[in-house]
Amino acid sequence: MQIRTPKKYRGVQRRSIVSCRRLFVYLLLLLLIATSVAIYLNRQVAAPIIQDAFNNLIAEIENRAATLSAPEPTATLDPRNRLIEASNYWQQGALSRATELYLEIAPSTPNTVEVFRRIAIGLINASRYAEASQQATRAINADPFDADAWAIQAWALDWQDKPAEALAYALHALELDPQNSRASAYLGEIYHSLDQSQRAETLLDELLAQDPQSAEAYRARGLVKWDSDYAAALADFEAAYELASNMNLIAVDIATIEKDLRNFEAALEILQQTLEADPYNPRALFRLGEIQISRDGNFTQARLTLQDCIDFNSGYFHCHYMLGRANERLGETSAAAANFARAIELGSQEPRHHYWAGWSQIVLGNCSRALAYLEPGLQLARDINHQQLIADISAVIPQCDPSFVPGS
Repeated sequence: MQIRTPKKYRGVQRRSIVSCRRLFVYLLLLLLIATSVAIYLNRQVAAPIIQDAFNNLIAEIENRAATLSAPEPTATLDPRNRLIEASNYWQQGALSRATELYLEIAPSTPNTVEVFRRIAIGLINASRYAEASQQATRAINADPFDADAWAIQAWALDWQDKPAEALAYALHALELDPQNSRASAYLGEIYHSLDQSQRAETLLDELLAQDPQSAEAYRARGLVKWDSDYAAALADFEAAYELASNMNLIAVDIATIEKDLRNFEAALEILQQTLEADPYNPRALFRLGEIQISRDGNFTQARLTLQDCIDFNSGYFHCHYMLGRANERLGETSAAAANFARAIELGSQEPRHHYWAGWSQIVLGNCSRALAYLEPGLQLARDINHQQLIADISAVIPQCDPSFVPGS
């Protein structure tokens, strides 16, 4: 039998009337009421603080959401390999391809003046003179103290038949660097454009005595001599090309003189070499099409050649004119008239172009349009004292204007 030990008497525990948890809730409630009353009584002061805190909270939430959804940043491409590739094309004479690459690289090298200088020269070789001027401006912006940049802008403007404006740029280039051969050579070209050929030749003779390695000076002097001495001009162009064999415009100058001397085989060889390196050179395509028409009589092939020229550079009016000649020989009078008209719309001031534009309209029976080309063409021929064109235009005007008197 077990003896049970009685439990110690503990008595009955009484519960507190107000528990601690309930007391805490009451105190928190009283604090919130007091805070609300305080805010209300001072609402003019508290409102901006609360508003700022709320705005900061919203901005933080938006920022975190944007960060979570933002794409990974694209790494900037290293242009060094593309620069090497473009330079290789440049040295090979593939100037169109080199210029395309430099244009792609340019946004990654906004302060590299050499890139913009080469783009401008490449565009001049491509007969895109207005674009060349824009790129020369970017070269100047990249380095306002670079004399070559100012000289190239002068050259681009001279190609656009703006010699007076070009003169200012060339002179400024020489202010920056009085010994800059490129600027002096281009200045000689500008003097020639301003009908100051003797001054140009004197300047270029002096320049070549100081710098016999200046390809730009030889080419500029060749242009001056071209007016009176084909052989001397050809010698200067050949000397320039030997120093800068990647400059296709010099090759085309040589081919043009060879054509004028009726050395067609030599001209064709040079043009084919140029087009192998630079397949869409407009000046080379123009001269090739001209030879295909004038010597070969291959008007169909000439039409294809000249259409290639226009496809590459639709603003090169010489190719529009020569394509019109191919159209005319093929009996495509309407197409010929359209191409002659387009050449003049693009800015041609050559009286021969106006003659053919007018003649094609006479063939089509449009006398009013014919006179719109022939009369300005006659004045242009008179301005340069081209007696043959004066006679040719004067001979056809009476077909539309019987009252016209030649020589009036």
